Amino acid sequence: MTPYSNFLHDLPATDDAFGRESFAKSLARFLVLPSKSRGLVVGIEGEWGSGKSTLIGFIAKNLRENKRTIVIDFNPWMVSTTGALVEILIEQIAASIGKKVAKGQKGINASQKLINFVRLLKPLKYIPALSWAGHIAEDATEAAQENLDDIKKLLPDMDLAQKKNDVINALEKLDHPIIVVIDDLDRLPAEEIRIMIQAIKAVADFPQITYLLAYDPNIIARALAENEKSGLFYLEKIVQVAYPLPPLSRKQLKRFADGKIRDLLKQLEIDLQSYESDRYEEAIVLLTQLSRHPRDVIRITNRLCLSLPAIQGEVNTADVIAFEALSQRFPAVRKAIYEHSADFTGHLYQGNIISEQDAFDWGVFLGSRKDEAEHTWLKHLPKDDEHDLQIANKTCLFLFEKQERNGDDFKFVDHLRIADPDRLARLLSLTSIEEVPEVKDIHKLLMEPEELEKELNREDSEGKLFLLNWLSAYAPSCKEPDIKGCIDKLTKISQRLTNDSLLTKELTRGITDLMIRLLRLKSLNYEQCFQDIVNNSPLSISVIVLFIAVKNQGKWIIRPSDKVDTEQQLISSSELVDQAANIWLNRVRKSIQENNLFQEIYLHLILYRFAQFSGNDYSEVYAAIDQMCRTEDGLDAFLKDFTQESLARDSHFTLIEDAEKLVQYIRSSSIAKNYEWLIEILSDEEIAKKIKEQQTTPERRNKES
Repeated sequence: MTPYSNFLHDLPATDDAFGRESFAKSLARFLVLPSKSRGLVVGIEGEWGSGKSTLIGFIAKNLRENKRTIVIDFNPWMVSTTGALVEILIEQIAASIGKKVAKGQKGINASQKLINFVRLLKPLKYIPALSWAGHIAEDATEAAQENLDDIKKLLPDMDLAQKKNDVINALEKLDHPIIVVIDDLDRLPAEEIRIMIQAIKAVADFPQITYLLAYDPNIIARALAENEKSGLFYLEKIVQVAYPLPPLSRKQLKRFADGKIRDLLKQLEIDLQSYESDRYEEAIVLLTQLSRHPRDVIRITNRLCLSLPAIQGEVNTADVIAFEALSQRFPAVRKAIYEHSADFTGHLYQGNIISEQDAFDWGVFLGSRKDEAEHTWLKHLPKDDEHDLQIANKTCLFLFEKQERNGDDFKFVDHLRIADPDRLARLLSLTSIEEVPEVKDIHKLLMEPEELEKELNREDSEGKLFLLNWLSAYAPSCKEPDIKGCIDKLTKISQRLTNDSLLTKELTRGITDLMIRLLRLKSLNYEQCFQDIVNNSPLSISVIVLFIAVKNQGKWIIRPSDKVDTEQQLISSSELVDQAANIWLNRVRKSIQENNLFQEIYLHLILYRFAQFSGNDYSEVYAAIDQMCRTEDGLDAFLKDFTQESLARDSHFTLIEDAEKLVQYIRSSSIAKNYEWLIEILSDEEIAKKIKEQQTTPERRNKES
């Protein structure tokens, strides 16, 4: 491969990619003020990265074509923190005048008057009563002391208004329009933003000088006042004419992005395969929708400069384009893909159908929304902004949905799609410095359960979750896993974690997911493995595995329509599933008798499923809950799964038989203060009425649970 050029720079563009040259030319003519005109402040407003600096560059280029116009580029960010922003600005105006009209006396005189004005401004900062900005200098440096000494010498001639009038008169005689271009104003600290705005209005408002400012109005407003609305009102007083940067259409941004990506592919000598070309257009659309402005496109293209050469021939190029765009816009989502890849790659691997039903189960278990259950990645996507959630989800659907356009569910493997966890791992390992386990190392653990146990035992909770995630991702591609051995070790580890009170909900889900994926591989002894899980694993794990088997066979009384084809069922034997359900129910009964059920991490889930597997008879459940709530540990365990959000759904009251009695248990305990909010809810007459109604209306209770 031939060497390719450097990354795209983030400097203002010199080519007119978005058709703004004509606007720049028109505005440039407007900025050149006639003789003796009062000063003018013009603003170009837009968010960071929206192209303000590029537009400013076009305007400045057109201004310089006028030989009489003096154009001054002043970047306050370059001299920020010097404490001399205003002085440097005026000195730069003076220097530019001297350079432009060096041969004329008028130019020399105007420059000199400006210099005299600056010399007065500098010591004035140290006199509270005379300071133009109204601030007392905080520094007590040697330089500050020298300025205080200089004040004594300047006192007889210290007339700021007179000095400013001298400058005005000199500039009027000079009769040269001056344009001061101030870019990156919004990059300054808030205090310096205030100083610059005050200076432009109170100190440097000279005749025939136009200040062309580029800024994000919201950032400037927040710097000018505590209240953004007040800040915007103040800004309007300073800036006489403001031009919000015309927003780019999606079509313009897409054309820009497509051009950059095609140039990069050509540069890297990458020819798209047919299955990549089929998805390229959609990937570019997603890239565009994930880009807020041209700067985002540049940054995504620069990411691809690194990733595309590394994965060529290994991962689908269209997927990489969309993945890098998603990573650029939402770094937290990329981190989630790395740490919880199984939530994104799902359950369909190389012909082994675990199906959407399994992904849906977690939502049913945890009471989440239906759409969150259907796609387990939704819990990792941004929730604060609906548009962000939609575009992130749309990109995940593009990347991780298994159904191909032609109806072939398994082309994603042949087409190098990152929906295949092996390809996702390859992408992450080749394009980042993050640790991604090698396939062969994970396969070795799956083939040698003793090593699996050692590896999991030596990891802390976070390390266990990370390893379980990759074990789940790589399990389907392992040719000779010891499924029974692995499930036995996972059961042993989960038992120990339960005994040590270290089994978290996250670890429960990680272990359960891996067990289900191993069962889906349908080894010769997979039915025995299923029985072992139901018989021996903690109830919080076995309930989930059992529920999937029950639900796949259409035995779930709440929704029998969830039945799937025999080959897609976790366990195809109806008799075996019925036996397993009875065994599990007896295990729960034993735990109730021994009064240790409250120790289960998914207590509410177990109670719900116990009733449902018992023909939706809640009598034993209510008796167990009453027994549990008579002890403080049991009461706390039962209550802690309730939240104000969950109780907004009527279905979450199903486990409460008698609201008044439960309130009495809470009030008589030492944890009453922790649940005052719950007491208030349960004491509500409407809530109490609903709870009583569910006891007399089994159909409603069945539906809600």
